[in-house]
Amino acid sequence: MLARLYNSFLLSMLISVILFKFEWLEMRVNLGWVFFGLVIVLFLLMGALKIFASFFASMINLIISCAGIFLLTGQEGISIIPASIIREGIRQNHVSFSAINYALTAIIIAGLVLVFIFRNKHEY
Repeated sequence: MLARLYNSFLLSMLISVILFKFEWLEMRVNLGWVFFGLVIVLFLLMGALKIFASFFASMINLIISCAGIFLLTGQEGISIIPASIIREGIRQNHVSFSAINYALTAIIIAGLVLVFIFRNKHEY
């Protein structure tokens, strides 16, 4: 269950960044709410389909999501766009991008460590 939540978080961020690249959509829709909505929808979908529940899937997802976000945003954008999406979603525009980036980094690292610790014994 934890792996599915972690993977839905990563995929939701990747999808939100892809949607951010559509300027028309980005100007009219709160992509932060889309991000949090996608986390819920993908978590439920992954649970129903029983997919993305392993540490290996989490590692692959982390690599693909980070690479995709980097390719879409570039070196400068990777420190602004994901933080901007989260900041917009929690409606806290006074919070700095660096504070949100520290929180995102902590969530990504701690999440992967927790997925590893609580993995099922039959997973590889």
